[in-house]
Amino acid sequence: PLVWRMVMEVSVLAYVLVFAFFAAMEVTGMVPQEVRRAGLTFTALFSPYYGDEGIDFVRYHMRRTALVTVLHTSLPLFFCLGLHLVSPELKFPPWHYSNPSFLPFAWGLSGLVLACGVSVYCYWSRDGFKRHPLSLLLSRSVATSVNLEFRDMEKFLSNLGGNCLIVTDSWIIYCQTHSVHLIHQRDAVLHVMEADEHHLTEEGHSSQYLRIRVNSINRRIKSFTVRVRSNEYKALYEKVDSPIRVARSVVIQQTIGDRFASTFKEQVERNGLYHLPEGSQELEPCIGCLQTMPQVKLQKMCAELEEGSCRQCYCRPQWCVSCMAKWFASRQDRHRPDTWMGSTASCPMCRAPFCMLDVLKLAPQA
Repeated sequence: PLVWRMVMEVSVLAYVLVFAFFAAMEVTGMVPQEVRRAGLTFTALFSPYYGDEGIDFVRYHMRRTALVTVLHTSLPLFFCLGLHLVSPELKFPPWHYSNPSFLPFAWGLSGLVLACGVSVYCYWSRDGFKRHPLSLLLSRSVATSVNLEFRDMEKFLSNLGGNCLIVTDSWIIYCQTHSVHLIHQRDAVLHVMEADEHHLTEEGHSSQYLRIRVNSINRRIKSFTVRVRSNEYKALYEKVDSPIRVARSVVIQQTIGDRFASTFKEQVERNGLYHLPEGSQELEPCIGCLQTMPQVKLQKMCAELEEGSCRQCYCRPQWCVSCMAKWFASRQDRHRPDTWMGSTASCPMCRAPFCMLDVLKLAPQA
């Protein structure tokens, strides 16, 4: 009947669209983080086979990329099987040659694609994955070094769209769905090529992404391109050894915290100087970063001592201006950055409330 045929056509079309959508997400790695954390991806079902990434990072990704190749080349075959279940009238099995169509050809082609994927897996996994591209690139001693540095808690780590950028003390590693790129830091030259901005809300909040080209001066190592969020750029810049070149047309957005820190420092410069009393104890490094000497003193200046919500702080100078700015920002409502300038925070030591007008810069000592 005509109605039944129309229903079947709609169901087939819906199946094709849904399968194509999820297959595209799986192959490209553009899976929502919530789905990825829940382990609902096709490749996550076989994660026990990969091993422990923290123990043997190199072998983990050799197994992962090899098996993912098989899984993704099996998608056309799963598509054909699913389509046959949705609409058996399509004569999808290859033995229906009485009704010639392209469908038997699709079965053969999907089987050939899967056979290629299995062949690649068998070739890579021979002799303990010694033929894997990652194994051919790294010697055993270098692989051991990569595994050790990956366990370092101080490494830079950025996950975006299923791709993971890792920067250790010696290596820049970029893990994609089907491949892993490695460049030694001494051979790497980073160049910010372009930036794209995506507006997230009607209030104007946006997120900026940077496309960075990682070039290798070693001809044996292929260059590659990564994408990172602009709010991760500062941490990346501090982790890599060589300077990062930025194209003239690229303007990297500062995070809200960075912009507030700049404004905070400007306000401190306008607040005036605090002169340490004679005979004061010798100052020790900032207790926040332990790298810079104290630079500011909390002294109530916004009003009289007993007026307002601020109180006098009697602690001796112990903080640099950068750490004090970070502390002040951490005490604020992150969803209302427009109120930060007029808000208060408590002294990290004595908990006395203070505002930005109460932060004085230490006068240079003779």
